[in-house]
Amino acid sequence: MKVTIPKRIPPMDDIGDGVFKIVLPQPFYAPNNIYLYEGNDGLTLIDSGYIESIPMLQASLKTKGFSLNDIRHIIYTHNHLDHISSALVLKSYAKHVTYYGYRAMADGVGNYLESMLLFEEATEDLFHKAFGDKKELDRILTESRKGWRQFFSKFGETKKGDPVLRIDVAIDHNDSLELGGRLFRFLYTPGHNLYHITPVDPATGVYFSGDLIIANLTAIYSEMDGNLGDYYFTLSKLLEEPIKRMLPAHGSEIEDPKKTITLVKKTLSILEKGVLRRLREGESDLKVLMEAAIGKKVHNGGHLPTALGLVYSIIQKLVLEGLIRIEKRENGYEVFHFVG
Repeated sequence: MKVTIPKRIPPMDDIGDGVFKIVLPQPFYAPNNIYLYEGNDGLTLIDSGYIESIPMLQASLKTKGFSLNDIRHIIYTHNHLDHISSALVLKSYAKHVTYYGYRAMADGVGNYLESMLLFEEATEDLFHKAFGDKKELDRILTESRKGWRQFFSKFGETKKGDPVLRIDVAIDHNDSLELGGRLFRFLYTPGHNLYHITPVDPATGVYFSGDLIIANLTAIYSEMDGNLGDYYFTLSKLLEEPIKRMLPAHGSEIEDPKKTITLVKKTLSILEKGVLRRLREGESDLKVLMEAAIGKKVHNGGHLPTALGLVYSIIQKLVLEGLIRIEKRENGYEVFHFVG
């Protein structure tokens, strides 16, 4: 895969407090926000995007007189492919980068391509749970596999890539590090993802929230590595933080962080009550519950597995509380019953 200048160059915008922002389109979900600081030794990045986005990152840096070789530090909020997969190739072009990530991620991911195969399997399991109609299931599986093949093929196009995820500095909760002359503090913030961290600039009160909150919406939960209980705990702990600005990995800046966090917690409670109300009326499946909670438009694009994962995380919580039971049917399809 050649790193070449694309036709459309994303701007590198100064958004205040010493932070620059680059918005990188990618094929699976909403565009990624890459945040940057210019330090005394080069650039510090918060995430680096999808593997196919490297040419756009390179071109955007060039508009401000930088190159990939000016990157000295990359902090990864978590290991989902739209945030970190560029690292598999980027280390061949940005020669002097130190990579930072949560300690368990550094120890646990290993071969990134193999870990993504497990994510693909988990996504397909979720589709099997949700869709009882074979024709509909086959169509969705075909579309999903096409997207995953695209990711794996992009890695295969380059001879410079290394499938082993490299993390040079392992981060624990509440660690502080000086990078490029700027002090960062790191919070372990699981829920959306098992390895999720939130980098903080204490001097300005800027919190880089990754995928914890997207606009005013509840974040997405992967069936494989997310946890609703952890997410509730993370949101509660964030409410205790002196947040002045919250910069998410997708979408616009969170205008009122504390109000938004409270709203997201309330939204989760409403969704949970809605699932219980629907099941009191009779049995239902994941597809129907998801459509009732989020809407049918979510079937378009890459949002379907994330929406299903959100609602299934609520199902799992209610099962543990003894309020509903799962009836497993043919081909992995599941139907839910209220028993509380």
